[in-house]
Amino acid sequence: MFQGTIPGPMRSIVRETAGSWPRGAVYVPCCGNFTIERSVAGMGFALHSSDVSIYTSAVGRWLTRQPVGIQLREESCDELGWLADSLDEGVGTVATLMLGTRFLASLGREGLWHERVVRSYREQWKAKHAETVERLSGSDIELASYEVEDVRSWLQKIPSDAPVCSFPPFYGGGYEKLYEPLEAHFTWDAPEYEPLSDDDVVSVLGAITDRPYWLTASNHDVPELHRYLRGVIKATPRAAPFYVYASEARTRIVAPRQPIEPVKAPRLRQGEELVGPLTLSLLKPGQFNALRSRYLNPKIAPGAANLAVAVKDGKGRVLGVFAMAPSSYTPDEAYVLSDFAVAPTDYPRLSKLIVLAATSAEAQLLCQRAFSRRIRRVATTAFSNNPVSMKYRGLLKLTKRGPSNEDGWKFQLQYQGAMGERTLPEALEKWAKRWGAPTTKTGV
Repeated sequence: MFQGTIPGPMRSIVRETAGSWPRGAVYVPCCGNFTIERSVAGMGFALHSSDVSIYTSAVGRWLTRQPVGIQLREESCDELGWLADSLDEGVGTVATLMLGTRFLASLGREGLWHERVVRSYREQWKAKHAETVERLSGSDIELASYEVEDVRSWLQKIPSDAPVCSFPPFYGGGYEKLYEPLEAHFTWDAPEYEPLSDDDVVSVLGAITDRPYWLTASNHDVPELHRYLRGVIKATPRAAPFYVYASEARTRIVAPRQPIEPVKAPRLRQGEELVGPLTLSLLKPGQFNALRSRYLNPKIAPGAANLAVAVKDGKGRVLGVFAMAPSSYTPDEAYVLSDFAVAPTDYPRLSKLIVLAATSAEAQLLCQRAFSRRIRRVATTAFSNNPVSMKYRGLLKLTKRGPSNEDGWKFQLQYQGAMGERTLPEALEKWAKRWGAPTTKTGV
């Protein structure tokens, strides 16, 4: 129901650790989306929470039966006047803000996708709002108090021997950016405070740990707290690790696990000639994981694919794999999550054939069936230490080049191209003429 960025295993650790604390008051600064409160609900604690964001304060005030104190800004009435009847100083206002986090960022922005999002929420508003109010009303979270106050000053007020559990903001300005659309259209008695810097996060962690019972977590590995390290959580391959620190707790390590299934089809190997015609075969998720783990660069974090396909030659040997997902922003576009060739073979540019197969008319038909929409283009992202990707050069158009946000790479390259312009036989013919020459080996 509430939005949250804390993985499930973390909630289990919180509940397990809190089980050894004395029953009574527990203080939760930077309570965010009330993940901690939900994790220890029903354990007999009197929960005292604080935060400074508009979203959290609306929920916290409602849970403690305070007036929410949030109104639509006058300058937003023309665009959002249809929300006014939903604001009631209570659960209706909370439901409005909760739904607003999902569509207000698209308000006033150009593009068909943004226009469709706003139109959809406006047309279905009454039903969506009523459903959200009903779900909120069934919440089992109970707070003893909620205060709108900065964590730095609030920690100085609470009893020094009371348990504290908190996940300070992991990224500077993260919540401010997340709730910016809400602040732009709603007015409230917002507190004045400075966002936490990295140094502030470390300082707050120190204040939390100066007591008998405490638990905190951060994406920062804090050397000063190493003796209190109780767990490392990496819920998914792409997720940043969480470091869990506590006064007393069992040690836990959480790592991603992906299912693996055998792929019985043979692969093209060194000394073997590639022959036509090409065919496409659907892969199960476990089969895709197995091939990806075997052939994809280990520095590339894997993602979940909606459609995974093996490219085979005329003898049924696997030449490579591509995986697709529907684009979140462009209705007629498929996003290439992964494409790679098997290795080793006698064909140094075999990966180009996989790209050609992934953009073929046959692949286009598979995407349209899987995604239930017309697909006319493909897009993908490449990470490279070179300003261009040789795999995509000559096949897709480079639309953007920027610094990499992944460790180990200099550039992040965005590519786009048309889909369905050639069939598999035409793709094989083009590849064979331009890039299909095998390596030659000479004996000594």
